[in-house]
This record gives sequence, C-alpha cells and structure tokens, in this order.
Amino acid sequence: MVVQAQSNSDVFQRVWELYAAGRGPEILEHLDPGVEWRPALVDPAPYHGHAGVRTWAVAASRAWKSVTVVLEEISEVDGCVVASGRIAAFDHGGDQVVDSVITCVAEFHRARIVRACSFFSADDALAWVSARPALP
Repeated sequence: MVVQAQSNSDVFQRVWELYAAGRGPEILEHLDPGVEWRPALVDPAPYHGHAGVRTWAVAASRAWKSVTVVLEEISEVDGCVVASGRIAAFDHGGDQVVDSVITCVAEFHRARIVRACSFFSADDALAWVSARPALP
C-alpha cells in the first residue's frame, strides 16, 4: 500500500476544520514546535511556539463563547497557503462580537506550519506573503 503525503493545502484545511470544530489541542500536531502565530483577532500579537498558541487560545476562549469559521477559498501562493473565509464569534453573554471576512496565511516546512498570520483583507495577506522574511 502506498501512502501519499498530504499537500500543504490539505494540512491547512485540516487545521481550519479542527479550529472550526473547537478541537484546538489537535491543531498543535500540525504546527512546528517553534511556530510563529500572528492572529488578527483576540490579543493580536506575535505568539511563539506551542506554548504561545496555547496562550492565545486561552485568551480566545475567555473572549468568545462560540466561533464559526467558514472556508470559502484556498490557494497556494509563493510557498504559502492563503485561505479566505468568514468568521463570526459570540461572547459569553450571547452577543455577536465578530462578523468579518478573514484571510489566513500559513507557511510550511516539512508539512508543518512554521508561520501563521491572519488578516482582515486578502490584499494585506498577499502583501505579507510578498514581504515576509526568508525562513532560517
């Protein structure tokens, strides 16, 4: 039996599905241990490594009771996966606090995400892809 390696787009789509399903701990299996994580929502700042992603996830769970993410488009651009969709989030009081388009970019090394950033526009995401520093 031949096992085919997953493409970067396949890995990204799996991470997106895990996030949408609220299965955060499983996402770490697809992230490099030294990942750079830059969210656009909830404490937007650079987070580093699995511990940093966990820190951000705790902040997100404190801010939001529920989150819905819908993937609308995915493509590969200059070695990165660029995915666009919509995100909606509700706070613990039941009020909708986020309803936005979102574009996420993931850069890979050996089938693991080494950089992940999100943006409120596809143009900003593509500008980041063009201007990003080379991986070490």
